[in-house]
Amino acid sequence: MNKHSQPPERHRWFDDWRGAKGPALRKLVADITAEVEALERATGARKRSRKAVDQRHFEVAVEVVVSNLAHEVLVPSETGRLAILTGNGPKGATRYDNRALGEPLRNLLGSLQELGLVDWQWTGERGVASSLAPTAALSGRVREAGISMSTFGRIAGEETIILSTKLPIGGEGSGLQRRERLDYPDTPDTMAMRAAVEALNGFLADADISFIKDGLRDVDTSERRMRRHFVVRAGAKGEAPPVSFDRGGRLFGGFWQNLPSSRRGGIRINDEPVAELDYGQMAVRLAYATVGAPPPEGDMYAIPGLEGHRAAVKTAFNTLLNAGPKMTRWGYERAGNGEDADASERLPAGWTVKRTRAAILDRHPALASCLGSGIGLKLMHMESEILVAVLMEMVRRGVVGLGIHDGLLTQASKAAEVRQIMEKTALVKAGAEIPVSVEPFSLC
Repeated sequence: MNKHSQPPERHRWFDDWRGAKGPALRKLVADITAEVEALERATGARKRSRKAVDQRHFEVAVEVVVSNLAHEVLVPSETGRLAILTGNGPKGATRYDNRALGEPLRNLLGSLQELGLVDWQWTGERGVASSLAPTAALSGRVREAGISMSTFGRIAGEETIILSTKLPIGGEGSGLQRRERLDYPDTPDTMAMRAAVEALNGFLADADISFIKDGLRDVDTSERRMRRHFVVRAGAKGEAPPVSFDRGGRLFGGFWQNLPSSRRGGIRINDEPVAELDYGQMAVRLAYATVGAPPPEGDMYAIPGLEGHRAAVKTAFNTLLNAGPKMTRWGYERAGNGEDADASERLPAGWTVKRTRAAILDRHPALASCLGSGIGLKLMHMESEILVAVLMEMVRRGVVGLGIHDGLLTQASKAAEVRQIMEKTALVKAGAEIPVSVEPFSLC
């Protein structure tokens, strides 16, 4: 087989902000820090002490690298390696970067490799990721130290309010895009949003959240730090967009978000099973709220002629809310699911953008100004504002909530209380009644 016909390996990304919390991991970090310093003295790589700020950066860098490698030992990735950028970025450090992981990181990795603790494959190319893997020697030390998931933490200073855009690559008209994070000046609004997310993260960090082993891949319940992701749209030719925080804003980062629904029943909060609460057909109901019209009764995604294709209707509806007026062809919404996909997830042959849009408007004529208007990200922002407000009210009441975009997980005994919070908050924030469903998980 031609080597170019095989997809490239995709390693799990190195986490620039993973740190040590428990005593076992902290001791391993301290021991390895001392070993690196001893190696520097023995080889003459360092002839004088570091300045105070440089010493602090060095110690943080060792903590981050060792914590990442220890985590890889306990929760191995599919490839067994971590992708890491060790070169200098094209624009210098931004608010998203851990400044302890600058150019000296390469020297640290070289020392760890010389000590036999890391297998480092460095590309040497700017912007191209290198990769790391713990050696057998380090893996043995991690296991002997009794390090567990509860010993991992986060380094202070990680940005929780993230603003990004998509920029074209490969020339105008290529259709290819890359996501780029944008720096921004702080305002009272961004500082208030950050304070809210930090309060939520502090509450979750101390919460009693566990997972019952189910014989599958281990679940890292220490992954609880949430971040809000906002989006701005670049110009047609990639011009820098104006900074704004009225699109997107969903919370990302919790281990429960990427956990398949079939496994969420293993989550325990205060040793209690969880229930999942979801807003019903939220994007459509929020669209109705923006035009000041009441939604019809029944299932919003029940479209005549598309019975049995509800999942595809939902995807098409959301696509049309996000698309501009010139959209004429489906992308993955129609063709990308493949012949093996469930029939409900695919539109039938012949259901073009024009035909589908017309069928949706027959059922939802009040939304004519919304379809093809690109309003989707603003609706997502409304959704995120509602969910953040719900989670903050839960924090005030001492109730744990694990956010999942338009819903959340909470301990089953609190489901009725949380449902009331969710419905009341939606009414206050959006001026619309949005029903909330409660789905208890069966005991594992």
